Amino acid sequence: FRNGKILQKSIEQTDNGLIYDLLGPPAGMPTRTVQDFSTIMKRAAKSRVIYVGETHTAYGDHLLQLQVLQAMYANNKNMAVGMEMFPSSSQQALNDYISGKIKTEREFLKKSRYFSVWGFDYRLYRGIIGFCRKHKIPIIGLNLDKKVVSKVFRTGNTDDISPEERKQMAAIRDLDVPGYRERLMAIYRQHAASPHGGGPKNKNKKFSGFLQAQAIWDETMAESIADYLAANPRSRMIIIAGAGHVYKDSAIPLRVARRMPGIRQSVLVSDNGRDTGIEQGKKIDYLLFTEPLQLEPAAKIGVMLEEKKGKKDKEGRVVIVGISPHGFGNKAGLQEGDVILGIDHTAVHDVADLKISLLDKHPGDTVTLRIFRKRDLLPDETLEIPVELTGMPMDMMMPPGHPRK
Repeated sequence: FRNGKILQKSIEQTDNGLIYDLLGPPAGMPTRTVQDFSTIMKRAAKSRVIYVGETHTAYGDHLLQLQVLQAMYANNKNMAVGMEMFPSSSQQALNDYISGKIKTEREFLKKSRYFSVWGFDYRLYRGIIGFCRKHKIPIIGLNLDKKVVSKVFRTGNTDDISPEERKQMAAIRDLDVPGYRERLMAIYRQHAASPHGGGPKNKNKKFSGFLQAQAIWDETMAESIADYLAANPRSRMIIIAGAGHVYKDSAIPLRVARRMPGIRQSVLVSDNGRDTGIEQGKKIDYLLFTEPLQLEPAAKIGVMLEEKKGKKDKEGRVVIVGISPHGFGNKAGLQEGDVILGIDHTAVHDVADLKISLLDKHPGDTVTLRIFRKRDLLPDETLEIPVELTGMPMDMMMPPGHPRK
């Protein structure tokens, strides 16, 4: 400056200062409001089909199913319960148990063939089935016999399915539902990579079998639901099935809607062990927060069994083919080859007889087994052997080869 005038000006170069990227405004969406159980039930009650998904061994999921069943029944008694756990071949036993024609739980379990058609701990479903029996709510077996699905899973196609077996299957099966193949591939890879996955020799063929078996499973359940609702236009259904079978975008609901356009459906699952990738609104309608409860471990003898029936046998025989190191069978004096004739004064003709007798037992209880033992050099003998029962965690009781996770 000179006499108030600018004679020279310049801009000083500097590294000082703050540099900002200019970002566009982020998009967003309002969060969903957490609702209480009563509000969710009122909303779900507007649907004709209400799915309550489960992890098969999660006790909390089954308690949630019972709570939903009770709430729906209080709202409208004109309803039925559809269960993945039973095939159509068990339907007569279901009808007779609900009506009271079958008087005892033991007879129901035998005639429905529960331990062979499903096999997961019956105590998990006892409350649901008991509630339906008390209130005369029909239970519908949604599925087909496991041996049919297993055959497709094993062979990779339906070529070996007999005409009689084919009658159990849904006539229309859609394997190209968007996202269905990808979801099942992820499950299949996880199963194949597990210690019990088996490492199939022909992975493409095996996945083809897995995909088709799952589609048959889902489509048959969807057809059973649609058939019942069409025959009972004033009724609605609560569906008890594995969580993966109830997703709106790729499982049973989509297939029911194809058969019954415009039907209103709601999908509920618990947060127990759920994949965080589940998108509320796309796959499910309600995610319910449940307590992580556990059943007491089932009481077990600790033996491996095999059912055998000789040509001269009028009844089946249950033979011990292995002794578990985790139980007290060996200590009690049980041996491989022993035939179990009875347990606590109840005759044993098949494995179901044994399992039913153990339902209300507890680890630490003692049962008395009546054993027939064949001896080479000495006369055969019949023994009464007391055995202390041991507990087994729920995840150790999953039936082998279960293709329906």
